[in-house]
Amino acid sequence: MQIDTALWIKIYNHDQEAYAAAYRYYYKRFYNYGRKFTNSEFLVEDAVQETLILLWDKRKELMGISHPGTYFYTAFRHLLFNKIKQENKTITNDNTDGEPDFSVDHFLITRETDAARQQQLNNAIATLTPRQREAIFLRFYEGMSYDNVASVLGITTTATYKIMARALQQLKENISLSAIPFFLFQQLFSEK
Repeated sequence: MQIDTALWIKIYNHDQEAYAAAYRYYYKRFYNYGRKFTNSEFLVEDAVQETLILLWDKRKELMGISHPGTYFYTAFRHLLFNKIKQENKTITNDNTDGEPDFSVDHFLITRETDAARQQQLNNAIATLTPRQREAIFLRFYEGMSYDNVASVLGITTTATYKIMARALQQLKENISLSAIPFFLFQQLFSEK
């Protein structure tokens, strides 16, 4: 239930139930995304709250945005990085301000995963750049389109395709295809 145009219009028209639904949905998503950048629950929760309050307070001014969900991910990311900087934490990432830490459970949602597969996938993901890991997270865990990933990362769609292609190629080189569950293989190589 990402914020689509219909829901955004309801929020714009002061529909508190629509806002509550969006709030519940995005709170969990933003919190999970923010924890990739910092261990500080306080900073993440603060950024989540500010972003979701922004959604309501600025709804009249923001009516013209074409992709509200992507806009709020971008706003959350920006707010969180500013809070992290204010806390004098050093975060490095090639061409970004944060480095997400991805665990296997974000990629593999299956009933039975064997330890060797988990380790092999962890090792392969660890070889990716922080930017590649973030793009993979947004694309496959959050289900965003390439255009939306580009918008959140502040890069062009073409650059996003390049980052994803390099990441997927690197994963392919580091993981034997037999170690990837079939559903993940389909998801990695299918276009949404």
